[in-house]
Amino acid sequence: MKPEEMRYCSTGEVHLDFHGSTYVGLKYLLDHFGMEAVDEVLSSTAEKVYKSIYERLQRGDSSELICHWRYYLEREKCDFTLTENPDGTAVLELRECPALRQLAKENINDRPLICHATDKMNQVWCANSPFEIVVEHLEKGCRQTLRRK
Repeated sequence: MKPEEMRYCSTGEVHLDFHGSTYVGLKYLLDHFGMEAVDEVLSSTAEKVYKSIYERLQRGDSSELICHWRYYLEREKCDFTLTENPDGTAVLELRECPALRQLAKENINDRPLICHATDKMNQVWCANSPFEIVVEHLEKGCRQTLRRK
């Protein structure tokens, strides 16, 4: 898949504090309404904002998720490797997570919440699909393995 074929493909300037804004929103929800509210928003985001990624994964097509990973990580000038396999599986090794990098610039050290967001989105995307995403947390990033169940 090419980036221009993705449902959600912003081409303007990269929003430099997208990750900080996301964190502040999640932290507000957590502090005022609890983890259930955080998970409700993340689930809705995974299903509705990233609707085409969600629907393709449900049909056994990982092409848009893989394209999304590559496109946005390249735009954010991340240190990563993305290995795609012919069967639709892939391994994303993110040596420096852009969200953690941005939060560190803002002196925010709350990796569990931002990593929970990634884990929850992955869980929702894969729930009724033939895929699962296994996340291994590394020092400054993670390794996400998209594999068949």
